[in-house]
Amino acid sequence: MNGSAKQDLTQVWAGKLTTAPLQFDMSADLGAPPETVFDVIADFENMPDWMPVMNRVEVDNTNAEKPGQVGSVRVIYAPLAPKPTLEPVKAFERPNVLSYGATDESLMGMYTDHTGILTCVDNGQGGTTFRWATYARPGRNPIMRFFGRLMFKFMFSRSIRNLEKRFPVG
Repeated sequence: MNGSAKQDLTQVWAGKLTTAPLQFDMSADLGAPPETVFDVIADFENMPDWMPVMNRVEVDNTNAEKPGQVGSVRVIYAPLAPKPTLEPVKAFERPNVLSYGATDESLMGMYTDHTGILTCVDNGQGGTTFRWATYARPGRNPIMRFFGRLMFKFMFSRSIRNLEKRFPVG
């Protein structure tokens, strides 16, 4: 893909999946091809290996087109959460696009109408440009909005840092 295609992939999918505003947009260059990076981010049960603050992840494939793909639900157990976070898979196109939502109840008032879009694009140098954009509407409670912003920023930046360590460039 050329440079403009790299930039537009997330926006194209956002236009298909959500009307919520962009809240977070982080990216990194990783030293592995898109197929390798995608296989790691799409291995839901092993998400705690690269994403912080998770005890374990289970996958409910009851309504899935294929196991782990559209219709699957990531069930995330975190140490401080009273209930698991439920994240339905909205798009799955290996090796470039993985999108998920999070139920409003799971986000406990921090955000509503949440859609995360993760893209893996060949950077032309044998690696991947990884991008994670999150679209959502801030919750009504100002304390939960504040906490949500801090928590999401921490989760995304730490997750990307862990992927950079796992797939160093050079």
